[in-house]
Amino acid sequence: MTELSDVDLQRELVAVRRALHRHPETGLEEYATTQTIENFLKEHGIEIISGRMSTGTFAYVKGKRPGPCVAIRADIDALPILEATGLPYASEIEGKMHACGHDFHTAAVIGSALLAKERAESDESFAGSLLFVFQPAEELGLGAKLVLDSGVLKEHQVKCMIGEHNNPLLESGKIGVRVGPLMGSVDEFTLTIHGVGGHAAIPNLTVDPIVIGAHLVTALQTLVSRGVSPLASGVVTVGKFQAGTARNVIPDFAVLEGTVRSLDENVRRFLEERIWQVSETICQAFGGSVDIEFERQLPVTTNHSEVAEWVRLAAIQVVGEENVVEAEQTLGGEDFSIYSQVMPACFFWVGTGKGDGSSRGWHHPQFDVDENCLLMTSRVLLQSGYLALEYYAQQEMTVNIGS
Repeated sequence: MTELSDVDLQRELVAVRRALHRHPETGLEEYATTQTIENFLKEHGIEIISGRMSTGTFAYVKGKRPGPCVAIRADIDALPILEATGLPYASEIEGKMHACGHDFHTAAVIGSALLAKERAESDESFAGSLLFVFQPAEELGLGAKLVLDSGVLKEHQVKCMIGEHNNPLLESGKIGVRVGPLMGSVDEFTLTIHGVGGHAAIPNLTVDPIVIGAHLVTALQTLVSRGVSPLASGVVTVGKFQAGTARNVIPDFAVLEGTVRSLDENVRRFLEERIWQVSETICQAFGGSVDIEFERQLPVTTNHSEVAEWVRLAAIQVVGEENVVEAEQTLGGEDFSIYSQVMPACFFWVGTGKGDGSSRGWHHPQFDVDENCLLMTSRVLLQSGYLALEYYAQQEMTVNIGS
């Protein structure tokens, strides 16, 4: 493998990111995306572990000395959004767009793999291995489980997982790291309210599910404002309210759909219980009934203290202490949380905001990232991995000496 200059590597990462951006694929359909990733890595002599999932792949870089294994993860899927950026490399797939920056994440992790390969070839002290995870279906909340089910992490005895997400609300070039909860749990509910339909002019002969639903929407908002401590975080949002077929007909039923987010398992459990109680009580009080579907989707994304400290130190080494900040929490969800449930893990922010307030947020049709941060991100990820490997190698050495 020929060593690349920083300028050449940055140019290659921008090129691969733009290629992915032009051809976005949504969750579980990332066939061309997977092929693009594998082809690029193979061209640079990096070992691929393919065929374990229908989409997504793994790359593997091994040092000259045996040792532990640490994983670095990227998500690769796009969103069903019509792009409106006007960029010369805008999506060529109608109605699909990398509106969350997963193309940026993928290119950054590819960069980490290339840099790791260079070091593995030149550094005799490089002990252990790095597994690069290109995960599908993050937006569907399914990809992390597919990675775990593939058995690759278990086969390589992965010690910890490191990942990042661009953040358009954080100034470009900044790195945000936090110990503990970073992103919210994600749960969803569907409330089907059953009433008695009839003529709009004779409401006394009906049980109006729209009226019940209106009261229920209002009541659900008080679960957080009056049930959760002001010092804690929680959100209950009804995003969908469907009922009726005509303006002069009271329907038989109405359907409410919504999402619940929190940063604490106790709050999460409380909100779930109260949604059931409040929904049943209000519907009964108005003479109706309700069918409740509640689905727990993703847990809180929680950063382990040791891994977060390695990321923080790595970021300081790459971008300087003045550019490393405490990461702000969000109630947006991430299936990286699945990894943090089964192994030490850290997920951190990479600032890609313009600083003038003009940056669009995640999932916006005009969303974009600062490509100048690609190589920086690759280096922070890789240095985090090195620090983790050093720790686990020292730990194994201590155990071996002790035994």
